[in-house]
Amino acid sequence: MRKALGADYIIDFDMNIIKDGWLVFHNGKIDFLRYEPEGEFHEKLKLANTIIIPSFVNAHTHLELSLMDFEPSKIESFFDWLLWIISNRQKLDKEEIKNGVNRGIELSEKWGTSFFGDISSFGVSRNIVQNGIVFNEILGKFFNENAEPPLSIHAVYSTSVETMKKAVKKSLKYGTLYQMHVGETAEEQKFVRGEPNLFETLIYPTIGRKRFENVYAENIITYLEKIGVLTPLLIAVHCTNLSRKELEKLMEKGCGIVICPRSNIFLKTGFPDVEFLIDYEKLAMGTDGLSSNTSLSMISEIKTTYIKTEGKVNIKKLLKAATIGGAKVLNIESDYRRSGILTAITTEKRISDPLTALLMDDIKVNAFDLKGEKVLNSLRQFSDN
Repeated sequence: MRKALGADYIIDFDMNIIKDGWLVFHNGKIDFLRYEPEGEFHEKLKLANTIIIPSFVNAHTHLELSLMDFEPSKIESFFDWLLWIISNRQKLDKEEIKNGVNRGIELSEKWGTSFFGDISSFGVSRNIVQNGIVFNEILGKFFNENAEPPLSIHAVYSTSVETMKKAVKKSLKYGTLYQMHVGETAEEQKFVRGEPNLFETLIYPTIGRKRFENVYAENIITYLEKIGVLTPLLIAVHCTNLSRKELEKLMEKGCGIVICPRSNIFLKTGFPDVEFLIDYEKLAMGTDGLSSNTSLSMISEIKTTYIKTEGKVNIKKLLKAATIGGAKVLNIESDYRRSGILTAITTEKRISDPLTALLMDDIKVNAFDLKGEKVLNSLRQFSDN
């Protein structure tokens, strides 16, 4: 079935901006055009005051925790939040977790996100998430040999060195990516250097354990390199408290990098060095989960980052990180480009700049799948309402 969709602006997968553009979907392939196509179509529609962009890719989230009642005003520090998470997430039962995943996906699609790099702590989201990758979370002293890749090593302070080594060995064996929270807090730098830190003085006594091994390094990235975690299959998440030298090492190694700006702000852990990272080809964005954020809106991540950097970071580059950048980091680019899943952004007034429109408040966002039946009629109704 041939379908044609036009809009004031269409932004393709390579971030080319086409004014009064059209796209044609046929045999699972999308062609982006600078002119109105001729011929017979199963469906054909031109939308007013609308931008069509690639689907957002939330490259790091925790959909299983979507029903946790996060309240930023009650969080004074990352460690307040961590203690809250430790004491509350185990109270969720399987049905609540399942409902949370479905709710998270529903809320994401309302903000134009259909692809995920999700972290599964309970083995639930892997059976629900359709587009993207679900990583099985690994933490603690002992490695579960039955854990199926792709894997997510939680962090240096929560996972033993031996477990990290085994997780990486298994990932390398199967050639699968693995995610890890890296440098989310400044205390991690103290931890790897063997200096007094709040993980050992506050968190460990609360949960009744001590440091697993006495392994140290000058910084987090050197620590990961020392124990064999630093490989091109690593996706480093947050990277909020890494030096530029450490970030350069990640980029030289070809690691994926995912930033989660609003979560970092809410948990008071700092802000990623976006100006330094923005031109890196394997840079992606994520919301983290509703256990540490107020929404799953990737547009809000773009807006927050643009405002926080005082407009020094190009909106188009932020959009790239939030879309095709995420697909590249998750290694799903081929499926992403031919999926037929895109995002429509409609405004209440005429659009003069499609990128500035991403910063506006009075917009409507909708994820849609061109493979669906009568999808363009649904888009017309969405645009008209």
